[in-house]
Amino acid sequence: MRQPSLFELVKPPRLDHAASAAEPLEVYDFFAGAGGFSTGARQAGCRVVYACDNNAEALATHKRNHPEAEHACLTLPSAEAVARLPTDGRRFHVHCSPPCVKLSRINTPNVVAGNAGSRGMDQAADMVEWCLEMMLASKCTSWSLEQVGDHSVQAIVERVRRRHPNRLAYAVVKLEELGVPQTRVRLIAATPSLLAALLRKACKANVRTTRDAISKPRGTHVRSGRSIVQVRKRLNRKAGETMWINARAGWEDWCTSIDRPAPTVRAKHTHAWVTLEDGKATHHCRMSAQDLAALQTFPPDYQLPARKQDACLQVGNAVPPLLAQRLLESVA
Repeated sequence: MRQPSLFELVKPPRLDHAASAAEPLEVYDFFAGAGGFSTGARQAGCRVVYACDNNAEALATHKRNHPEAEHACLTLPSAEAVARLPTDGRRFHVHCSPPCVKLSRINTPNVVAGNAGSRGMDQAADMVEWCLEMMLASKCTSWSLEQVGDHSVQAIVERVRRRHPNRLAYAVVKLEELGVPQTRVRLIAATPSLLAALLRKACKANVRTTRDAISKPRGTHVRSGRSIVQVRKRLNRKAGETMWINARAGWEDWCTSIDRPAPTVRAKHTHAWVTLEDGKATHHCRMSAQDLAALQTFPPDYQLPARKQDACLQVGNAVPPLLAQRLLESVA
C-alpha cells in the first residue's frame, strides 16, 4: 500500500491564482542557510518568498540580505514548511540543500557501522529521500536538490529516480565549469529539462581562477585547511590501522596556485594565503570571510556576520549563488 506523502496530508486551501509567465518565478528555499541559493535565484530574476532553516544565526544572515522573504526557523521534515507551498496554480520553484556533512567522503573514514556516526548517516540519507519525494509530490513548476556527489548519495537519488523515471534527473557537476572559482563538485538533481539546460552551460571555457575572483590576492597560492598529509602506505597493516601513515601537514602542503581554481571552500578548516619561494612557505595568513565569500561567488556587498568564525562557517555551508543563477536562468 502506498503511504501518502507529507505534502498530500497537509496541503492547505488557498485562493485561486491565475499563473502568469510574466510574473517572477517564486522560490521556496528549504535548508536556506545564509542565503547562497536565494541570492543566485534573485540574480536570475526570481522572487524569494520563503526560507527555512534550523540554524537561527544563519537564518538571521539570510533575513538581513533577503528581508522581503518569509523566514521560519524550524527543523525539517516539517509539516509547517510544506504547508507554505502554493496550491493555487502559481509558478514556483522549490530547492533543498539538506546537510551533507554526514554524507561527505571526508567524514566516511570516521564512521563505523553501528555507532552514532552511522546513525547520523542514515538520518542524512533519509533526509535526502524525503526532500526528493516532497518536491515531486508538490505542484511546483520546477525543483532542485544540491548535495555532495558521493556514491552513497547517488544511490539514494537513483532509488527515487526509478520510482519517478520521467520526472527526476541528476548529474555530478564540476562547478568550476559553470564559473565558480573553486574545485567544488556537487550532485544536482532536478526536473529533467532544468538539469539539461544547466549541463548545456557547463564547459571548460567558463573556468575562473582565484586571481579572477579576488583582485588583491595576499599570496602566490591558496592552501586548503587539510591538517594531515599521507607519507607512505603502512606495511603489515593490523586490524583497525589506517592504510597510510600520516604526518602533520606543513604550510607547503595542499597548496594550489592562484592561477587555478581554489580548493573547495569548507565550513571549517578555512583556506589560507601562502607565498611559496623555491617550494618553501615564506609567508602565510588565513583567508578572510570576504575572500571565501568571493570564491563562493557571493556579491561583494553581501552582509555577513561580524564574527569571523560565524561568517566562515555560514559561507562554507552555502550553495554558491552562481550555481543557483545558472540553474534558474532558463525558467526565471
